[in-house]
Amino acid sequence: MKKIQLVIISTLLSLSLFAQKSDTTGINRKHEFGAHAGFTTGVGLSYRYWPSKFGVQFTLLPIKSDELTFVSVGATGLYSFYNSEYVRFFGYWGNNFTFNKEKYYSYSSSSQSSMSNSYYEQKSTYNMGFGPGFGFGSRVRFNIMVGYGLYDILGEFLVYPTAEVGLYFRL
Repeated sequence: MKKIQLVIISTLLSLSLFAQKSDTTGINRKHEFGAHAGFTTGVGLSYRYWPSKFGVQFTLLPIKSDELTFVSVGATGLYSFYNSEYVRFFGYWGNNFTFNKEKYYSYSSSSQSSMSNSYYEQKSTYNMGFGPGFGFGSRVRFNIMVGYGLYDILGEFLVYPTAEVGLYFRL
């Protein structure tokens, strides 16, 4: 019986020597997965990586059917001004490219038959935006970002305020 106790105690001691310190505060959680919706940062599933004060965010939503092709791709640079367990204050520079191709139908009415013709319309836009962002929560974090957006840079080029929101699970 004493030998079994000695083996158990020595095993527990050796495991404690090789144990790593756990991050219980959550401040150093580097990876975040979630959903994001923004005019200048993209729409869809999102991944954030914060290795230091600088971070990146990637957002993607591809949709494909017979009548619709929609793709939103976002890449955003992040800089953390303040980070605690429950709050993060940061700045962002967002980039979003969207591609939209839709199928439309036109009908000609005649007394003998109704014929339909289909045609596609497609549009691509590139938007950029910058401003402050706030994250609230510990393990699950709600993010809101506001600022100015440069819309349809390759076309009309418009400047408007922008808003972005996201819900992330922090790892």
